[in-house]
Amino acid sequence: MKIKRINYTYRDLYLIPIGDCHIGDKAFNKESENKLKGYINWIKNTPNSRVILMGDILNCATRVSKTSPFEQNMDLKEQIEYAYKLFSPIKEKIVGAIDGNHELRLADYTGYSPTITLCEKLGTQYFGDSAILLFGLGCRKKNNQSPRATFCGYFHHTSGGGSTIGSKMNVADKLRSIVCNCDLYCGSHNHLLGCVHSMIYKVNEQTSYLEELRQMIVDCGGYLNYSNSYAEAKMLQPLRIGSPRIHLFIKSIKKRANRKVILDIIKKDIHVSV
Repeated sequence: MKIKRINYTYRDLYLIPIGDCHIGDKAFNKESENKLKGYINWIKNTPNSRVILMGDILNCATRVSKTSPFEQNMDLKEQIEYAYKLFSPIKEKIVGAIDGNHELRLADYTGYSPTITLCEKLGTQYFGDSAILLFGLGCRKKNNQSPRATFCGYFHHTSGGGSTIGSKMNVADKLRSIVCNCDLYCGSHNHLLGCVHSMIYKVNEQTSYLEELRQMIVDCGGYLNYSNSYAEAKMLQPLRIGSPRIHLFIKSIKKRANRKVILDIIKKDIHVSV
């Protein structure tokens, strides 16, 4: 589990977790590619946008995996090269990448994940199994320090699941039992594009009051077309392809007395579009 802090002068930030592309699978077809390129173009043209790669970017089929390597339309070298070609226009906006179970197939055999090679080509950080990212917003322009507010997110490819929407969301919700106090939990693996809003109380030990902590649980979608896919063969529910767009933003609430500002309260908020 890697932890990384990134500070921005922006007061709002768009975070796009992209995963489960399965480049090389026959179900990653022209429609899938065009959908992914649409996100990449939007990210490229949106200055305050950032990306984390959520695993299974590559298909990495083997002789003992559910998908045969002979059913792929690219070998591993071609998959890495094609992934680099797709993501290179936004490589400076990719904050890092985690492994998916498909990349871990090869790591299990060889001790080396192809995600490492992709990260090296893109010039971004390899996080391994999961990452905790701290996004500081509203920093001063001079030193990019002292953010007005910080958002904490936990990102994991996840494992297991089921065929129903509820069971898929429950897997992402398990992340809250690993790291308890994040604003955002992002899981992938099951190809569902969805979001659930939750809220818990935490005790402020200094004031002896309960404080609300709003938490967003997000399933990060995927890019495999349903027709002639593994999902169709196994009678799984068709799912909409794409990625969520997560908007982190801060707002000032000024309290005044006698025309003077006596309090400048910063409030955090998160909106998720799926």
